[in-house]
Amino acid sequence: MNNSKSDALDKTILENQSAKADLEINENIDAADIIESIESVGIENDDIKKISFKTKFMKSKFANAFIGKTWPILAPFIFVMIVLVVLPLIGILIFSVVQTTNNSYKFEFSLANFHKLFTSYPIMLSLGLTVLYAFVASIVAIVIAFPIAHILSTMKSKFAAQNLWIIFTMPIWISMILKTIGLRSLFSILSASLLGTQAAIIIGMIYMFLPFAVAPIYNALEGVDKTLYEAALDLKASRTQAFWHIIFRQSLPGVFAAFTLVFVQSATSLLIVQYMGDGRITLIPSIIESYFFKGSDFGFGATIAATLAVLLFIVMGLMNFLSRKFEMKGSKKWKDSSKVVTSH
Repeated sequence: MNNSKSDALDKTILENQSAKADLEINENIDAADIIESIESVGIENDDIKKISFKTKFMKSKFANAFIGKTWPILAPFIFVMIVLVVLPLIGILIFSVVQTTNNSYKFEFSLANFHKLFTSYPIMLSLGLTVLYAFVASIVAIVIAFPIAHILSTMKSKFAAQNLWIIFTMPIWISMILKTIGLRSLFSILSASLLGTQAAIIIGMIYMFLPFAVAPIYNALEGVDKTLYEAALDLKASRTQAFWHIIFRQSLPGVFAAFTLVFVQSATSLLIVQYMGDGRITLIPSIIESYFFKGSDFGFGATIAATLAVLLFIVMGLMNFLSRKFEMKGSKKWKDSSKVVTSH
C-alpha cells in the first residue's frame, strides 16, 4: 500500500516538473525563433511581420496590464486622467495655434500668438521671474525637508517616526486657500510691509509645498541600505564622507522627486501670487488667469499656458533623467557604486 502511494507521489512530482519545464521553454521562446520556424514553412513576409508584432505586443507590459487583472483597477484612474488632464491640455494646444476673428475662432494653423508671446518683454520677464521664484523655493524647501526626513528615517521608534511623518504631511490635506489666508494674516500682524515683496512670494511657496518635499525624501531615505553606511564607518570613512557618498547619494531620486513636486506647484500657484503678492507682483499664473477669465484674449492665454506646460514638462523630464542616473540599482548609474569613500 505504501509502495503504491510512493509511486503515485513520484508520478505527480514528475508530471509537475515536466509541466514546469514546458512552461520555462514556452517563456524562453523569442519572436525570432517563431519567425524562423514560420519561414521554414514558407509563409509570406507580411504575415511574419504581423506575427512578430503580435508576439512582441503580447509580451509587453502594456498588454500584460490589460490582459491580466490590472486594467479593471486602472480603468477609472485612466478615465479621470484623460478627462481632466489630457483633454484640457489638447484643448489648450489647439486654441494656442488657431486664429481668432472677433468672437469666433478661425481654425487655421498659426504661430502668431507664439510670436506675440516671445516678443513681449513684460510677459517673458514674468515667466523668468516665475521660474526663478519656483527654483529658489524648491531648493530652500529641499534644504529644510532633508534634515527633517533624515531625522525621521533614523529614529529608533518607527511608530513615533510614522506619526511625526503624518504630522509633517498633514498640511497637504488642509485647504490651500485657508493656509494662504492664514499666512497672509500672520504677515499682516508681524510686518505688513512684507506683503507684495519677492520674499513674501517665496516664503509662501515654501510654506505651502514643504510637505511635498518631505514625503518623497523620507521614502527614499527609508529605502537606503544602512549596512553600507555602517560598513563605510568600519573602513575608517568619516561620518561626513559616508553620509554624502552613501546616504545622500542613494536618496537623490527622492530629492529630484521633491524638487519636481515643489517646482511644478510653485510655478503654477495662483493663490500665492494673489494673496502674498498683494497686487504688486505679477507672475505667469495671474497673467494666464487674466487672459482666460477676463475675456481679453483666450487664444493668447492658451499660448502662454501651453508654453508654461512645455517648460514644466522639460523640467520634469530632466529630473526624471537625473533620478534614473543616480539610482543605485539597475544598469543606469551616474558613477561606479564602488567608489572609495574611505579616508587615507
